[in-house]
Amino acid sequence: MCGLALKHAGHTVTIVEKYDNERQSHMAGVCLGLDAEVFLRSHDRLSAVFSHRCLRIQALKKDESIQIFVNARRDITNWDTFYFRLRSCFDGYVSSFYPSPPQTSETDGTSSYESCKEVLDIRRGPEDDKMILTIRNLISQDISETEADLVIGADGPDSFVRSKYLPSIQRKYSGYIAWRGTVPEQQVSISTRDIFKRSVTVHMMHRHHCIVYMIPGTNGSLEVGERLINFLWYTNESAEALNEIMKDGIDGHHHHNIVPSGHVRKDLWAAKIKSARAISLPGPFLEILTKIQRPFIQVITDFCAPRGAFEEGRVLLVGDALCLFRPHTAFSGTQAAFHALRIEDYVNGKITLQDWEDKVLQYSRLHWWQSIWYGDFYQYHIARALLSAASYWVYCGIDKMKSLWGGQESLLRTTSYVVEDYDQE
Repeated sequence: MCGLALKHAGHTVTIVEKYDNERQSHMAGVCLGLDAEVFLRSHDRLSAVFSHRCLRIQALKKDESIQIFVNARRDITNWDTFYFRLRSCFDGYVSSFYPSPPQTSETDGTSSYESCKEVLDIRRGPEDDKMILTIRNLISQDISETEADLVIGADGPDSFVRSKYLPSIQRKYSGYIAWRGTVPEQQVSISTRDIFKRSVTVHMMHRHHCIVYMIPGTNGSLEVGERLINFLWYTNESAEALNEIMKDGIDGHHHHNIVPSGHVRKDLWAAKIKSARAISLPGPFLEILTKIQRPFIQVITDFCAPRGAFEEGRVLLVGDALCLFRPHTAFSGTQAAFHALRIEDYVNGKITLQDWEDKVLQYSRLHWWQSIWYGDFYQYHIARALLSAASYWVYCGIDKMKSLWGGQESLLRTTSYVVEDYDQE
């Protein structure tokens, strides 16, 4: 997103990516909130719809009755569909998702996406006006150097850039994990499909919960019957229990944050299904759980960095490299869009470096506390949830005062729009 915004502003942009162009994403869901919509209106040059629209958030109770929390709009895609769309717009990358990239504009800058390359070091140049990156080609093992006016650390929760400038800020285990997987929509019964077709659906239990929603299917298809049903079950696990849970089912090595699809131990997954039956998980949830063929496990971690700008504004942290939310607010993609838009403003001289850092830190910390509150509400005792809520409300109050008294835009966002018509397909 940062690269796309800067390319469209006429700048020369290079993205250095450690992994290959085709990456294993586990088909994770991505919610497109308000800032993502603003970003896409300005920078998305493809016209086809690529998100599934949910129109309400609801709870499915143990007796399988439905309680509506709120009629609200949430546009949800998946990581693959979103990634390949941005790549198509950024450097014309051709994929099965988007075989025909959009035309470039005469005012665009130049762009390149250099995969299988790893940044080893960042330092000031001899004239002190450039940054020099030391880069290793992971295929040839050749090492080279390149100059940059601006380095943007958009390198995720285990950011190399953050570790260089803020080595003490590391992702922290939140005390629970997500058992995850997808099922093709056509493989479940019509009655189950109808419950989830236009809703984000939660089932709450004592200190754990499940959530289900639709995402695009193969090559981003949104055709009825071709979509995927995305399932997550959050359970509290001790650090000791993780030693067993995170063992690879093929070679036994220990994973840190994700056990990939196809690598979850079969006995572990069978035990999870058995426990779901024992607690009488509602039929629609149980049907989906038992039809997941390639589950994966995600450890829930979070952190929020206290700084985002370094080297007098020549190095910036954004997205999950700056602040990692717990997933309950579905806000990471929206945060990335907000950061990218503020990067665009900063580089184009619309805001100062201090304004940029103030805004991104305030925005991220506010929604980080929101995600902690939601997670504690679902997974822990109400007293702990109230303490987290109090911290969140303090930041809400600060945001409100700044917007009212300082003439600043409120940075508090919601993840949905209120809608009136639910019964549309």
